[in-house]
Amino acid sequence: MTDSGDEAHWWEDRLFRSVTLYPWATMDAEAELKYLAERDVNTVFVVTKESDGRVFYDSSVAPNQVPNRDLLSDLVDAARVHDVALVPSVFTLCDEHLVEQYPEAVQVAQEGTEIRYPNVSMEWMHWVCPNHDVVRDHLRSIIDELAEYDVDGIQFTHFEYQPIMNGESSYRSCFCEECVRRYEEEGVTTESSGGVALRCETITSMLDDLTASLRRRDDLMVNVELEAFADLDAAVADSREMLGVDPATLARFADVLTPRTAHVDLGLHPLWIRDVVRSLHEVTATPIVPSIRTSTGERPTEHVPADELMTAMQMALNGGARGVSLFSAGANVGRLTDAQWETAAATFEEFTYFEREYGVPGDESGSAVF
Repeated sequence: MTDSGDEAHWWEDRLFRSVTLYPWATMDAEAELKYLAERDVNTVFVVTKESDGRVFYDSSVAPNQVPNRDLLSDLVDAARVHDVALVPSVFTLCDEHLVEQYPEAVQVAQEGTEIRYPNVSMEWMHWVCPNHDVVRDHLRSIIDELAEYDVDGIQFTHFEYQPIMNGESSYRSCFCEECVRRYEEEGVTTESSGGVALRCETITSMLDDLTASLRRRDDLMVNVELEAFADLDAAVADSREMLGVDPATLARFADVLTPRTAHVDLGLHPLWIRDVVRSLHEVTATPIVPSIRTSTGERPTEHVPADELMTAMQMALNGGARGVSLFSAGANVGRLTDAQWETAAATFEEFTYFEREYGVPGDESGSAVF
């Protein structure tokens, strides 16, 4: 990443005590950031381009989720008051708005299903294909707009080829006309090693393009959020084959990597989070800040017990993580229970003590004593 001599970037000398926040129309940005800062949160990943393609700021290329209000600007101002780093999160290839404008750009599964609601089970997801110039041009414009704000970085999430899972069968994407043309041109199929490499190359080149201007700046962190797999031995191969995402390659464009460690959804012990952090760091040699779910993704949601949440956060540090990011149901921090907030605040206070006394884990670190 960017070399600025001996001076550390802001994300290099801290343990992340972070949360993901989804804005809402009547939000009092100053009050919300004050609430988080009082609980020792030092970084907020704020959803800024969400899954329907709308944004939470005044954009010239995408519709504003809350017309006549620039929520991102309000949050930036509040973050400065409360000394909290603010990082917009971009749902990269989820874009209902773009699919409606350019139907040909939708991702298509192997058996011909367009990957958009109501053809897929996740009703909020509409997936666009990175092989279309209109998709890349649109995303580049959004990143350029976000970089004009006084933000501290940008997080890229949901940028993969999305498979359709049907019991024990899965249908890969993408088989839109542009992808089929490329497969034929290269003489590969999606099941072949050449096809897997081609899909990974497409995702890699897109993120390389989108982060290029950001990597030239010393003040902006590039954060890439990755899917975490239960089987760590096969995680890299599964990521490449299922999603077209090669973690080791994408790490070249990231200052910090964030695996989505939803142990509660997978029915795994929080110890798995420690192992994910260690495994991903071994593969990428990049600082890791795992996203820890505080409740299940099912409806109705089931909150993680406070003691289990504490264990999950501690396991991340044991694995050598640079901190954690808490993700509540719907990315609404108000959905953490009082007991969860009490636990999170107390654990974040311990993070602060650890950082002050021992510093942050270095890139060579395999674990931290916590």
